[in-house]
This record gives sequence, structure tokens and C-alpha cells, in this order.
Amino acid sequence: MNARESEALDRLIGRCLDGIATPEEWAQLSAWLEAAAAARSRYLDLAEIHAALAADESLRAPAVETVSVKAGHLSAGRWLAAAAAVIILTGAALWLWNPNGHGGEEEAPVFAMDGPLSRRVESAAPVAVLKRAVAVEWQSPADIRGTGETLSAGWLRLARGTVQVEFLSGAQLLVEGPAEVRLDSGNSAYLLSGKASAHVPEPAHGFQLHAPGMEVEDLGTAFGLEVAAGKSPEVHVFEGSVSLSALPGSAPQKLEADRAVKLENAAFHEVPLRAGDFPSGEELAHRAAEDSRLRFDAWRAAAAALAQDPDALAGFNFDGEPEWQRAVTSRLPSATAEDHGTLVGAAWTSGRWPGKQAVEFRSRGDRLRFTVPGAHAALTLMAWVRVDSLPNDYNSLLLPTEYSAGSLHWTIERGGEMRLTMLNDPPAPLSSRGWDGPVSGPAISSMDFGRWIFLATTYDSASGVVTHYCDGHPAGSGVLQHRHPAVLGPVEFGNWGADSGSSPTSQWWRDQPASIRVRNFVGRLDSLHILRRALNAAEIAALHAKGMP
Repeated sequence: MNARESEALDRLIGRCLDGIATPEEWAQLSAWLEAAAAARSRYLDLAEIHAALAADESLRAPAVETVSVKAGHLSAGRWLAAAAAVIILTGAALWLWNPNGHGGEEEAPVFAMDGPLSRRVESAAPVAVLKRAVAVEWQSPADIRGTGETLSAGWLRLARGTVQVEFLSGAQLLVEGPAEVRLDSGNSAYLLSGKASAHVPEPAHGFQLHAPGMEVEDLGTAFGLEVAAGKSPEVHVFEGSVSLSALPGSAPQKLEADRAVKLENAAFHEVPLRAGDFPSGEELAHRAAEDSRLRFDAWRAAAAALAQDPDALAGFNFDGEPEWQRAVTSRLPSATAEDHGTLVGAAWTSGRWPGKQAVEFRSRGDRLRFTVPGAHAALTLMAWVRVDSLPNDYNSLLLPTEYSAGSLHWTIERGGEMRLTMLNDPPAPLSSRGWDGPVSGPAISSMDFGRWIFLATTYDSASGVVTHYCDGHPAGSGVLQHRHPAVLGPVEFGNWGADSGSSPTSQWWRDQPASIRVRNFVGRLDSLHILRRALNAAEIAALHAKGMP
């Protein structure tokens, strides 16, 4: 065993002794101990010292993998403690692999099918919200932000169009592209290029908008700032007043309403006021309504094309459905009565655009039921959703009612990970070989709650590769080892059809604890499409761009 293997073994043993190992790590350790006498000896060494430390409350030592004490150094009493620890840990391992007490290593922990819970997806502290984005073209795909998105400190880069940013202080900043603006805090920003107008209510007084060579601080005002190539930066005050400072270190001066200045040679010089040159909130609201209508029409065309794709397996747009109706129309040209969906509990609500419908899921009974027959060599799952909370350990996107080899679980884990798992062994869904995966990736943080998000997952059985996407960007990938064709069958969005008890293949669900069984989605669904091929990253990004509200 080389040094790297020894270090990995010590880390694995330490996690098992500390009781924080995943089922997969228990299985890895078990295989290692069975295969190598050196691994068994090392396990006994660390188990002994772990038991010794636990028996002596006065000792406070580092993690076990950093401790190297041989068995001969322990007293007889501590040998007994170490032996007890081995027995206890062995029992714990057997319990993890046999939670229902049926004996043997074949039984997996009840959470093995979806994997252990992860840490919550972390995000930077919020400083602002993107309220509107009108006719915006972002400088690069990495710069794309969605309407309603909570923003952390950092750059917004527009090739064209106008955005309305609402800072947590209450200050509003309208930025017209081409522009680059850096959000610095909940009450300050830096305009590197472009035009911006700031509107600062009473609670946000003191808002700062800096530019190259100058600092501008609100004194109760509405003002504009322009930074353009080949021109001196200009400040125009529409209402109230601002405090201006030329950098470096000049004394601030006050600029009153209906006045404007430019910065030249580290000094301010009077220029004519041009309030009409800067973006206004009223004008932006009118333009936003028209832009929204155009984007809605463009999305309708794109959604229709997606439904007519020869590989389309399901297409639900929730557009123009009667509100009294509980059936949901499949938009596939060849759809029959069996292809339409059924709402249970879930309510009709507003979607991404004014006049666009969506479905809202709130209670444990809410769900959308439909059927996708057949087994498929490849699959793309796509949904525009608004996640309002993640109340459960596992929150359903798509879960089956009936099970066979290749059945899929598409979920969002409580920490914000997107996950895909596949049933490998239908006769033994709770065994260690029952499930393949999870393949997961961090996708949703608390800053995403309440806004529209495009989620997509692709699977290709030829390679076993699964890739998750959030808002057109890859969010994680991995490989399913058994590479079964994907099976959906009778499936539900927003809940787990196994709870109906109608299929013999899902009876094992009833033996699971409540934290595993309860998986209802809380939020809204605006559209749902499934294709029997794996789209590539460029295709996913293009669909996101066409569907952004």
C-alpha cells in the first residue's frame, strides 16, 4: 500500500468511526478490509485508539486519521474498549446495510436510492434584484441574468438593452447598454461604461455610484451618469442634489438639481443638462410590456417547434387551458388521449409572462400525472420552474408510479442539488445493487427561490453520461454504470406516484420513513418537455435564451 492509498484508507476509516460515512463509503471500506490484511490491521489500530479516546472523557484529540498509536501501547482496559468499539461499529455497519433487520449485506440504507443528503448550495450575500431586462443582449453567456434574479456583488455586462436593478437599500439603477456596471454592496455600484440613471428614495439616501476618476454620492436625488469611450464622464442631476469628488482625494462639491458637469483634467466643468438622454422608469415600463409580448410570442414559436420535434416524447406548455379543466393538453402533433396529463390538487396560476398560464404545487397531494411509454436509449428532461422552497429531503421533479429496470428519479435535494438516479435491480430496490447513481450537481440556492429557472438533465445510455443544466449552464455530470435504457412510464411531476399503491412494483415505498416518502414539489411549473435524445450544451443554452422571461 503506497502513501496515497494509506492516506485514503485512514480518511475512510476515520469517517466510518466518526459515524459520518455514506453507505457508499461503508461499502468501499468493507471491500478494502476483505481484500487486504494491511487494511484490516490499520482498521484495528484506529478503532482501538478511537475507543480509547471515547472511554477517557478527559482526552480531546485530533481526528482519528491523524493519530498513529500501535495496539501494543494500549492498556488492557483500553484493549477491551477498542474491542467494544469494533463490535459496535460492526453492528452499526450491518444496521446501515440492513435497516429493516432482514439480515445480510444485500440490504441498502433507505436513502441509498437517492444518495446521502448534501450540504446546502452556498451563494454569496445578495445586494440587489434584477427587476427588469428589456431587449437585453448580454456580452457573453456567462453574463446572462434572469428577470427576478437576486444578485450578489459582481459585474453586469450588457452588449445592448436596458436593465432595472433594485438595490436592497431601495435605490433603483437603470443601466443602458452597451455598459459594464459592478454592484459593490446593497447601496453602491461602479459604472465602468454606459449610461445609468439612479432614483434614490428616502431610506436609501447615501447611495453611491462611482465611475473612473470620480465618486458620486446621493444627497436625496435622481441623477444620471454617463461613461463613454472618447468622452469625459458626465453627471446630470434631475432632482435633489449629489456630492461629487474627483479622484484622487479632491474635496467633495455639491451639485444641485437641473445642473450637469463633466470630469476633465481632474476637475468638473459645467455642461448642458440632457435628462432625456438617460433611461427613465416610465419609458422602461412601456418598453418592458412590449418586449415581454415579443418574447412571449417568440417562446410560443420555439415551444411549438420543440413539440413537433420527431424525438419529442412529452410537451406541456400550459398555454390557453380553461381554468376549470383538470386535463392538461399534450402539444405533440400526434398526441392521443393517453398522452394528455391530469392535474390532481394543483391549481392554475400565472406563468412567466402576463397572460401565460402555469401550474402551482403547494400541498402534499398536488401533482401532474402523465405517461411516457417505452424504453429510450437517450433522454432530455426540461422544465421551466419557479422553486418557492425545498421543504423535503428530496423534492420531486419527475418520479414514477411503476418501476422497472431503467426507471428514473429526477429530483431536487433539500440542499439544492439536482439529482438523477436509475433503478438497476427491480426485484431488490432496497439492496446495495438496487440503484445506480446519484449523479448530482449544485443548482439552486436560496437566492433562486421565487424566480423562473430553466432546469434540464440529459442521459445517454451508450456512454452512461448524465449532465445537469441550470439556466443553460452545466450544473454537474457523472456516469451511470449499468447504462440501462431510460424508462418513465406512468410518471408524476411534483410528487411521487408510488404513494397511490396501485402498482405492485412500488410497494417497497410504504416501508420507507416519512422523510423519504414525502417528496412534493413546492412552486410553479410553466412548461415541461421530454425528448428521446440527449441535447448538447449549446442546444440547452439556446432553449434557455429563447425562454427567458
